[in-house]
Amino acid sequence: MHVACIITSFTAGGAEMLVGNLAEAFVANGHDATVIALSDAATLGNDEAIERAMMARLREVGVTAKSLRLRNRRDPVAGARALRSALADRAPDMIHTHTAAALPAIALARMRCPVVLTHHNSRLSFPPFAYRLFDRIVAAYVAISDQCAQQTRRHARKPIRAIPNAANPRFRASAPRTTPARNPVVLAVGTISEQKDYATLIRAVRPLAERLAATGRRPCIRIAGGGDAIDELRALAAEQGVEDIVDLLGPRSDVQALMAEADVFANASLWEGFSIAMIEASMSALPLVATDVAGNCEMVLPGRNGMLVQPRDPDALADALARVVTDPALYAALSAGSLASASRFSIDRCAAAHLALYRDVIAQARSRLAIGRSVLG
Repeated sequence: MHVACIITSFTAGGAEMLVGNLAEAFVANGHDATVIALSDAATLGNDEAIERAMMARLREVGVTAKSLRLRNRRDPVAGARALRSALADRAPDMIHTHTAAALPAIALARMRCPVVLTHHNSRLSFPPFAYRLFDRIVAAYVAISDQCAQQTRRHARKPIRAIPNAANPRFRASAPRTTPARNPVVLAVGTISEQKDYATLIRAVRPLAERLAATGRRPCIRIAGGGDAIDELRALAAEQGVEDIVDLLGPRSDVQALMAEADVFANASLWEGFSIAMIEASMSALPLVATDVAGNCEMVLPGRNGMLVQPRDPDALADALARVVTDPALYAALSAGSLASASRFSIDRCAAAHLALYRDVIAQARSRLAIGRSVLG
């Protein structure tokens, strides 16, 4: 089977990391995989070094990695022309787009194979009535969480397959952590955006530092992710008087190493889909402290692998982080629970579920084609 996966660009976002890991697993299972980006990193203001590294890693394991180099990724005519050219050497058996923006171009390209769509968030980035168009193009939808499935069911009329996200097994720790560092490292990973609400995390730093100061300890907050608002976050850290505690790392390709150096993972998001970074943190045996919002509440089991707090509440976030890193018994239990819960998110299981969906969709398409030919005959 030849599967063509479409992403917005080669960047360190969760959806893009998932697609790369799935494509690698498809090839390992004897299939062909092509990952196609709509636009180059430079066009979108993303990190070009990360783009080069991602494309090189995919090619090393036998995945074909290409960019359509669209200046406007929402131009369906240019997109259709570029897509047909990119797939001219070999037509795919399945197109799986991980961005709805590619659907009009796919429809115009008339690739003669089924199409599957995954929308990687619990909040829509398009009006709900757009599903009327999507239903004309796609054969099925993938929902990455229960809440995403519920959202899609409200608007779509095509089949929906729930397949939770997964992470690369290289993140898996060999054993749980037993105790945090004396000066604990709190790590957050993800593009700087309204969704991630890093402002609340930065506002939690001073109360967290005050709680730890009572025991002679000092936290370090690391935020790995790029975005136009990074200078605003630096200014906020200075305003809060915590610029010497907050380390804004920018986009990073060494997240695995950052996870290994951290003591706890923080997620202050206002909404989520099903965070790949949190799965990676769980596989790294990090206790999770996250907001009680869509996506997070399906992953974090309070008292077992982490703690949930209300969004936009820096004091509650500080309290939860302080409790995790100052209670050795709780820390050890949450680390063990985090590593244990990560077994639910195997990339091999995720890839197998996707391949099963593709086979079902292709079989249904061939059956409809055979029936149509029979009627015409």
